[in-house]
Amino acid sequence: MSSLGSPNPFLFGGKKAYEVERSLRFNDDDSPRINRTPSSAGNRKTWTKSFWVKRGQLMRTFLTAYYISGTDVAAIEFGDAHDLHFYDFYNGYRLHLVTTQKFRDPSAWYHIVIALDTTQSTSSNRAKIYVNGEQVTSFSTETYPSQNLNVSFNQNVLEAWGTEGTNQRLHFDGYMSEITYIDGLQLTPSSFGETNAT
Repeated sequence: MSSLGSPNPFLFGGKKAYEVERSLRFNDDDSPRINRTPSSAGNRKTWTKSFWVKRGQLMRTFLTAYYISGTDVAAIEFGDAHDLHFYDFYNGYRLHLVTTQKFRDPSAWYHIVIALDTTQSTSSNRAKIYVNGEQVTSFSTETYPSQNLNVSFNQNVLEAWGTEGTNQRLHFDGYMSEITYIDGLQLTPSSFGETNAT
């Protein structure tokens, strides 16, 4: 299972080091996961997830996912090519972003923010990814959700961190910390952690 790790300093954009505290250690050999099943569904059009992650084994792995069935999956994962995937699959991809950026450094902490608002009129504003405070704009796959889509995220079914929901495969290996979920708001990285004006 997961265990607490020690604080880890992260130098953010050449600024003063930020302490990533009380991280959870995931050992994929132990099939680790964090499960959450809310009593009711949240806002399935607008939300933000923020978390720090440090990779251990460099392999395809789920960070967080809902697995309702083989034709209904929503996930954030590291792919086989060490890219970051954010998708909603319901009888086909309704949302699918794959970064050209690679995440191959097992010594690095990454701050990731996934921000959704399908009510936006501009398609590229409906789903955003930020890494270490910068918005990702380069994707090898770029499919945005239709306006006002209710995605499969944020239902009142099991959400898992560290594996593919109830399917429980491709377990994460590494550390996670400061997992934050904001229901009903599409936020930027400035809403999380510390900033240094200089």
